[in-house]
Amino acid sequence: MKKYWFKRRRYGYGWFPVTKEGWAVVLIYIASLFASSYLLLKDVPENTYQAEVGYFFALIILLTAIVIYISLKHGPKPKWRWGKRDTDIPDEDF
Repeated sequence: MKKYWFKRRRYGYGWFPVTKEGWAVVLIYIASLFASSYLLLKDVPENTYQAEVGYFFALIILLTAIVIYISLKHGPKPKWRWGKRDTDIPDEDF
């Protein structure tokens, strides 16, 4: 049995980090978003940053896709949940 980095959320759809590796993925994702926004927009003159904003949105999509891929590889299959049930699997459900 492999240990999951993420478990299914109790309410809604998606995952929740439960190990230090899972939290590291989330923190790196957030730090990457802040760093990319700073680096893309730091030396841009006023009213000329249309291309940079487009690059930033493309980067957000790419980084989010990477996090979803990692969550799929190191977490259970996502499903819609709404509260705790008797059929919950403790190793997969938060």
